[in-house]
This record gives sequence, C-alpha cells and structure tokens, in this order.
Amino acid sequence: MTNGFYSQFAGNSIKASILSVEVLRDALIPKLLGDDSSGILYWAGKDLARQFRVANDDDLITFFEQTGWGHLIIVETSDELITYELTGEPVARRSATLDNPDFMLETGFLAEQVVQRLSCVCEAKITFQNRMRLRISVTIDHDQPLTNHDPAAPIEIVRPLVEEPTDEQPNDID
Repeated sequence: MTNGFYSQFAGNSIKASILSVEVLRDALIPKLLGDDSSGILYWAGKDLARQFRVANDDDLITFFEQTGWGHLIIVETSDELITYELTGEPVARRSATLDNPDFMLETGFLAEQVVQRLSCVCEAKITFQNRMRLRISVTIDHDQPLTNHDPAAPIEIVRPLVEEPTDEQPNDID
C-alpha cells in the first residue's frame, strides 16, 4: 500500500494545494494536540519514516522535496552523528508566517530513516533554527542495536522525467 500510495501522488503533475497542507499542519493539528503537538509530531515523523523508508541519501533528499518539506542537504557525517540542513521556500514561508514553526515531523522522520538504515537507536533534535534554515542532528547509538529489527523495503522514488533535446528543440550547447 505504501509504495503505491507514494507513487500515485509523487508522479502526479497536479500538485496539492499548499493551503490545504498548511491548514492541517499548522492550524488544525496544533489545536487538536495542544502542548503535546511537538512530541506527537516527532513520533508521527518516525512512523512515516517506517512507512516511507528510502534507500539512500539521494532518495531522502528527493522525498523531502516531493513532500514540500524543503531542500535537505547533509552537512556532516560521522559514526556517531549525522547533521542535516533544511532550507528552501517551505522553511522560509512557515517561518515568516508562524511565530514558532514546528519542524518536529521532519526531525522524527530523519531520526527513523537513520534507524532503518543502521538498526540501532537514533534520536534527532534541532540544533539551529532561524527564518531561512534549520539544522537537525541525528545522534547514533551503536551500543544499542535493535533486536528483531526488520526494516520495510524502501519505496521506489519517482523522479521527474527529463526530456532530451530533439531536432525540434534547440540545444543550448551549440
């Protein structure tokens, strides 16, 4: 169900209304969850990562773009820590519109993506945030391996088709 769900919407050229997503995420959910909103969104992000496991960093970056979460880059990696930076129009828009934008859904998602790859306990936290970008650091605890961990198969990322120039289309390389 997950791969089919993802590919149906990721391959659709009609994009969902930003308003509909923002109303749910930044108006309804915080109102329903109250003070527990950030914590629940973190765990919801982890659950989404189990449903939509990606195979590698390139797929992770593409998934973030496709979900409208922003542009993700890997800033630093070590055996104990992976630091990501999230930027782009979604981050800037939410930061300009909301007094305290919550990015815990993305934070939980990144934590669980690393868990799915390394099969050990991982936790993530936002280590820097301003109006244009935020950094999310995932701490990896190799001393706490997960037993009976059977990660789901990764989803097949849908990539936009890039048209090759034809005789009718000018080629800028002349």
